[in-house]
Amino acid sequence: MSLTNLLCGLLETGVNQLHQLDSSAVIKRKQLNGTIIGVSLKELDIPLYFVISDQQIDVLNKFEGQTDCTIRVSFSALKQLQDNHQLTNLIKSGELEVEGDIQLVQQFANLLTDMKIDWEEHLSQKVGDVVAHKFCYHTKQLFKGAVTQSKAIEKQAALYITEEAKLAPSGLEVAYFCDQVNTLETETDKLLLKLDEKLNQQS
Repeated sequence: MSLTNLLCGLLETGVNQLHQLDSSAVIKRKQLNGTIIGVSLKELDIPLYFVISDQQIDVLNKFEGQTDCTIRVSFSALKQLQDNHQLTNLIKSGELEVEGDIQLVQQFANLLTDMKIDWEEHLSQKVGDVVAHKFCYHTKQLFKGAVTQSKAIEKQAALYITEEAKLAPSGLEVAYFCDQVNTLETETDKLLLKLDEKLNQQS
């Protein structure tokens, strides 16, 4: 089995299993029933074809027919595809290329990323309500702690780069530089105006 076939199989199985836990997936699939969307991640440049029916999503690595929409997108921009306001910015920045109906892009992104899964409810069926609640509570707390730590590390790294290592200018230095540039531009305009007046007087 080729790497692409393996990727298609894993992706197809994973998405459809998650959709079984998502109560909103059926409605979203019905809205896109019969739609075929070609997707290529810019980091991998491997084309995948998502054939959507009201029953499931099939993921193929080859498709001979015509797709309803073709997308080339950066991995980092996948989540932003849900936001209609971000699509124009993503296209302008080159992180997203679309051939076809732009509305399909947003619907497709919602289908794959905006899953409403009640993990606590599903887990409680396996281990009981009390254990499921405690597990989900502590998992959420760990996630919040990880996010907080990540932001703190990012802030400390930015301070080190700008203040300690002096590898990049600080915000105040950038603002001061911009003010200096504006002042120089104003003074230059005044000087050119005076020079122009002098030349006119001599002529």
